[in-house]
Amino acid sequence: MMINVGISRHHNSSVALLKDGNIIFYIENERLSRIKYDPFPFSALFKIKDFTDYIDNLCIAGLCRVEENSETWNPFDIYTNFILHLNKSFKHHDFVQHDLGLDHHKMHASCAFYNSGFKDAICIVSDGMGSEYYFDDNNFCGREITSVFSCEYPAKFEEIEKHVYSPLQLQWDQVSTEKIKIDDNVGPAQAFEITSETFNLHPLDAGKIMGMSTYGKEDISFPIYKDNEINKELFLHVYGGPSRLSLNCNEFQDKANFASSLQKETQENMKKYIYDIIDKTKCNNICLSGGFFLNCVANYEYLNGLPEDVNLYIEPNSSDAGTSIGAAKYIWYSNSGDTTIRKQNTLYYGPEPDYTDILDKLIKNETIIEVNYENVISLILEGNPVALYQGRSEAGPRALGNRSILYDPRDKDGKDIVNTIKKREWYRPFAGTVLHEEANKWFDMRGLEESPYMLYAVKVKGEKLDKIPAITHVDETCRIQTLKEDQNLHFYNLIKCFYYKTGIPILFNTSFNLSRDPLVETIDDALYTLRNSNLNYLYLPEKKWMIT
Repeated sequence: MMINVGISRHHNSSVALLKDGNIIFYIENERLSRIKYDPFPFSALFKIKDFTDYIDNLCIAGLCRVEENSETWNPFDIYTNFILHLNKSFKHHDFVQHDLGLDHHKMHASCAFYNSGFKDAICIVSDGMGSEYYFDDNNFCGREITSVFSCEYPAKFEEIEKHVYSPLQLQWDQVSTEKIKIDDNVGPAQAFEITSETFNLHPLDAGKIMGMSTYGKEDISFPIYKDNEINKELFLHVYGGPSRLSLNCNEFQDKANFASSLQKETQENMKKYIYDIIDKTKCNNICLSGGFFLNCVANYEYLNGLPEDVNLYIEPNSSDAGTSIGAAKYIWYSNSGDTTIRKQNTLYYGPEPDYTDILDKLIKNETIIEVNYENVISLILEGNPVALYQGRSEAGPRALGNRSILYDPRDKDGKDIVNTIKKREWYRPFAGTVLHEEANKWFDMRGLEESPYMLYAVKVKGEKLDKIPAITHVDETCRIQTLKEDQNLHFYNLIKCFYYKTGIPILFNTSFNLSRDPLVETIDDALYTLRNSNLNYLYLPEKKWMIT
């Protein structure tokens, strides 16, 4: 038996634990530390002692190399010494350390490829910035922003092409190669980050720009692309320093118009790029990973015109948090020579909830009552949002029924009601979870068999638009999760009960957290959110309890 621990040591830090190539535990550190986008993985590392008493390989992903010969300190020491203090059975000489800091995009590709279920594939990676790139052993050139890999088992990742953003005044044609394009053009994900920061949002809040875009109209006076490259005259970026957009957007409509141009032009450019790669490689298995591919509006657009014989897999854990899985899996397959295909069939990787002493945690006026599915749905039908807390927490940014807030999708005021509870921006879209067998009757799936991880904002069919206004965005789309009974029994039964009572096989589903907070992880987090919002009901289906 081999135990591999993967660490992502940058923003969205995370820890993954593999046993013989299978994920047995994974969590982002922010879920435990309660610090959004937490770059330090120590709270998550503390949890590994609950799952194993030894380690074979410690696999560290990041954005730069670990300077092992540093005279002052070795970053590996931070993690190894921390692990050694967790459990006396962990011994330094027993595990091997693997530095994957210059393979950031490769780790994104590893996570997607090994989770895809494909025997071989082409993987396209696009994010804000990846690893440092050196045009020889010692001379720094820039940072990767888009990479394409040909992937095969057990661990063959051949780089087909790469785009490197360089801040240096280089002779681009002298340092670029047939496979490596080097220039000072920003990539699409970086353009979203710069826009987010300029609009006084966190640079990683690109999802808010996506939501904003649907309220705008494309502004041709600000072309995002020029000569097939992102417009350098528009996006001014100082490498390693503050990012600023050369645009004065003060009113919401101005921002929405710019966001609309950004969304539409980047998704069209990326779609063309994906299709060109398909044509160039003649490979019909395509994986997409990296932060840009969490854009569910763009993801849906890629399906429009996709050749029927092309299989598309988008990694649901596409942020940098997923690189801990990529690192652990890459070392497993590299060392073992294993060719077993392990298609990802769940994202419920977090710790089991601890209900110990829950009665002692309650405060005055909080009570527990026994409930069944019908009781819960009755509360929702009466206009009450209900928080759902159960099982192992979801990996990735989407709530999939274990840490969710549920509501009635038929309520035309539902968006405002839930936004007020969550203290969330009014313009952001909401999601819905639909019974798998009913999805095609309600949504234009564009050939998708399922959408279990909320990766696509799909069109609501015309005759259904007025039936689910609370989760239908202004562009007549809804980010959906399709759900089968064997994927999440309690959640499935809740939706089925709602279906019997209303004829609607869908529940409004949003993440169980308040604005600026990570998703709820523990029962203490759940109670905190209940007490600091207008939520009145917390449903624990494993206990058949409702806290109110």
